Amino acid sequence: MTGQDRSDNIARGLRQAEEVCTRHGVRLTRLRRAILELLLAAGSPVKAYDLIEQMRGKGERLTPATIYRTLDFLLQYGLVHRINSTNTFIPCTGNHDEHALLMFVCSECHQAEELDDPALYESMRARLREMGRSLRDNSIEIQGRCEKCARE
Repeated sequence: MTGQDRSDNIARGLRQAEEVCTRHGVRLTRLRRAILELLLAAGSPVKAYDLIEQMRGKGERLTPATIYRTLDFLLQYGLVHRINSTNTFIPCTGNHDEHALLMFVCSECHQAEELDDPALYESMRARLREMGRSLRDNSIEIQGRCEKCARE
């Protein structure tokens, strides 16, 4: 991805975030925007404490409580996703009904990718219901090897 493509993706992600916040009557504050921008620029999953360090590099001193409150807001409005298996965060790249999400996480490089397959998601959820089980939230993480790692 070129620098221009990355800049375009960041700008598009921030515009979408503004639209989501406007639609819900909430504000994308300076801090929320800055954290989202870091996640959009990262290109890979990021830990909360790494975000604190990156913000420190920009002259901001954040506490863990502040970063987690900010991430909770971004999670609540579907602007980011938490990858439970690695305790990291990525920006949302899809359009999920009620934030239903399939996430593929590479067990080697830890890259994460949203899978846009509502039929597969619903099939997996239905199968879990048949087994008498339910999801804690609306996301399903699938562990495996990404295409790049599989080639190496």
